[in-house]
Amino acid sequence: MNYNLQRWITLVACILASMCAGLAYSWSVFLNPLIDMYNWSAADTSITFTLLMSTAGVTAIFAGKAQDYMQPRMVMLLGGMLFGLGLAGIGFIQNLFQLYLCVILAGIGLGSVYPGATVSNTIRFFPDKQGLTSGLIAAGYGIGPVIWAPLSVKLLAQFGIITTMKILGLSFFLLIGLLSFLVKTAPVNYLPSGWIPPENPNQTAPVDKDWKQMLRDPLFFFLAVTFTLGLITGMMIIGHASPIAQDILMMTPAAAAAIVSILAIAITTGKVGWGVVSDRIGRYPVIFLLLILGGLAMAGLTLIKGYLLFTALIVVVGLCYGGFLAIMAPLTADLFGPKNLPVNYGLMFLTVAIAAYVGPYLAAVIKEVQNGAYTQAFIIAALLNLAGIVVFSVFMYLRKKKLSSPELNSKLKEKTTFIREKTIL
Repeated sequence: MNYNLQRWITLVACILASMCAGLAYSWSVFLNPLIDMYNWSAADTSITFTLLMSTAGVTAIFAGKAQDYMQPRMVMLLGGMLFGLGLAGIGFIQNLFQLYLCVILAGIGLGSVYPGATVSNTIRFFPDKQGLTSGLIAAGYGIGPVIWAPLSVKLLAQFGIITTMKILGLSFFLLIGLLSFLVKTAPVNYLPSGWIPPENPNQTAPVDKDWKQMLRDPLFFFLAVTFTLGLITGMMIIGHASPIAQDILMMTPAAAAAIVSILAIAITTGKVGWGVVSDRIGRYPVIFLLLILGGLAMAGLTLIKGYLLFTALIVVVGLCYGGFLAIMAPLTADLFGPKNLPVNYGLMFLTVAIAAYVGPYLAAVIKEVQNGAYTQAFIIAALLNLAGIVVFSVFMYLRKKKLSSPELNSKLKEKTTFIREKTIL
């Protein structure tokens, strides 16, 4: 089989499938229509985004493990079916409990498609371009709202929330299902023809670690906490982008949908851009930059009310959020090896689920307590980024101490030499 061609076909299919799953980032455009139709509170309705993303995060672990028993294309196919059925089911709901059930079903499908069936398998196809590959797939997920947010607003205006969800559900059921047939499984330890692996300054693990070994490594927990603290900022804005624009800038729903699209473009740009940068300067300097920029942007949102500057800060938040997602999988592979990446990355992706719960819910609760104001939520998010800098500094200290071990250095050199000799032969 011509894997060099197949890996590119798989990458394109996974980008498109992730783009379909990216409807999740447009979720805020459905909140007000649901509130208006059923007279539910903002807190009760906004928690649907938390349920969607949290369920997706947990599902990613099982979707990764499922690839030990079935091909990634089957995981994507099943995920697309569940995602579509969950969305379409919202078109038949009568109460909050039914809404939550449909959202959970859609979340299971979402996590199976992205990141479950798309990220880890494709990264193993591109050991020579891990940051770029992860960034492109994550970008597909992030660019989705540029299409789905304005399209959903038009559908909502013409058909209402019930019919809109049925249309979207059926569409994604079919689209993701068709794309799954283009996905191939990457061979274990695949190396592109003619590519010689360089020494990897990001790598810490001399051997591939399974999920049990990874959980016993303190580096995992410090890194996971860092990701969680950094991602909360992005999730807070993503989950409330449309309401924030309408409440603070007094925008119409259609104009607020444009803010959602701008945010999606920023997230996408951040995923690709920071992914490429991390391949060149390393993942660790990038994380420090993301935490600093994200914290400054959230602090700035508490002071600025003008449209242009407000939008610019929203863009910075999106760029930083995209950067975290772009480097999460490559960094997990660098630290714990590529062999068990589907499950290991699924566990690391739980940080997205936690952030998806904390970020939007925190903003919703503070908004109600502060009579519609988001200022206190922005301040807390800025402080969490500061805490992330402290936690990641501890991570870097522990990593440096671990790398100074003569035994570890010896094993890393042996592993690199073996891979290079295998490639040359």
